[in-house]
Amino acid sequence: MMSPTLRNAILIAIAASGLLFGCATSQKIQVVQPGDQNFSCSAIKEELAKLDKAQVEIDSKKGVTGTNVAGAIFWWPGLAYTYYDAGEATRLVNDRKSALTTIYNSKNCTP
Repeated sequence: MMSPTLRNAILIAIAASGLLFGCATSQKIQVVQPGDQNFSCSAIKEELAKLDKAQVEIDSKKGVTGTNVAGAIFWWPGLAYTYYDAGEATRLVNDRKSALTTIYNSKNCTP
């Protein structure tokens, strides 16, 4: 049988590790990718649609989520990192959209 002190120490260690690794991170994309210039107009539109979906995923990690509530209560640096990371991912998505839109326009694609 485990002593109450040891059991409490184990529970605290598990909870702490959950908070440490509980930061929500967003996938980062490369702004300019090999082969971008070779995309057709429809392929660029598809890429832009994928970026819109990626942005929705990024936005879902902000706001009131279980991880963010726990972070705000127990480990606010994790919550701050989650928001910073989402902001960085959003910046990369926007930069990629801009790069693809430039290619789209240079190919005289129609909307």
